[in-house]
Amino acid sequence: MFKETLTEHDDVIGLVCEGKLTEADFKKMHALLHERLGTTDNPGLVLDLTSFEGYEEPSAILEDLKIDTAHVNDFRRIAVVGERRWMKWGARVVNLLTGSEMQWFESSDTESAIAWARDG
Repeated sequence: MFKETLTEHDDVIGLVCEGKLTEADFKKMHALLHERLGTTDNPGLVLDLTSFEGYEEPSAILEDLKIDTAHVNDFRRIAVVGERRWMKWGARVVNLLTGSEMQWFESSDTESAIAWARDG
């Protein structure tokens, strides 16, 4: 499942992903992003993957890729929060593919991630 956070800020969107996400989760997430992107121009994004365990089914991966490609240039900065070292590597790779700045943060450094994503 996922939930929206940081709703008190207009210049940043916060999402926390927990457990294994399904295709339906990503469709709901995509709808939420469209809604929020309609109210602000080029916000930051804070994506907390600390408790993310992967994808429930292959169709969830495809839905995630749809979001990535549809919003490749919609975010000023993307802060990825998590514990796993592969996330740091993944953030570097995705940084090459997107027009957004992307940086990885340890879960103990969430406040820095939020500040970084908002400072554009």
